[in-house]
Amino acid sequence: VYKMKKILQIISVFLLVFLVGCSEKEGSKVYVKKQPGVQMEITLYYKGDVVTKQTAKNIITYSELKTTKEAFKQQAEKLGQRYKDIKGLEDKVDYQDKVAIETVTVDYSIANVHELSGLPGVGVGNEKVSLKKTEEKLIEERFDEKK
Repeated sequence: VYKMKKILQIISVFLLVFLVGCSEKEGSKVYVKKQPGVQMEITLYYKGDVVTKQTAKNIITYSELKTTKEAFKQQAEKLGQRYKDIKGLEDKVDYQDKVAIETVTVDYSIANVHELSGLPGVGVGNEKVSLKKTEEKLIEERFDEKK
């Protein structure tokens, strides 16, 4: 009887490890890139190979782009109109004296992938956004993973 209990314990532990190992891994990864005038940080939230949400934080320095706060604000608001009515996409810009901090959030569980595909800076596939393909694209665009 003792031996049978021990075997059942080993089997149940093995099954638990197997089930946990088979469940889709959830997490987030951060990619960064700095270029003249813009510092970018993209966070990908994922489950398995599917990106469920993405946030991009961009810090734009007016002087490095040879523009003024007012001129930049005018351009950004015009571009922001394209994002305005897209479900699952939120675009916020905080215009400070020397920099603008833009935060773009895409919730892929709500957003229509086809609506997003025509926008600048948004690359999507068929119905789901692949983590692997997104990472390949970011690396190709010279982003570095922040560990």
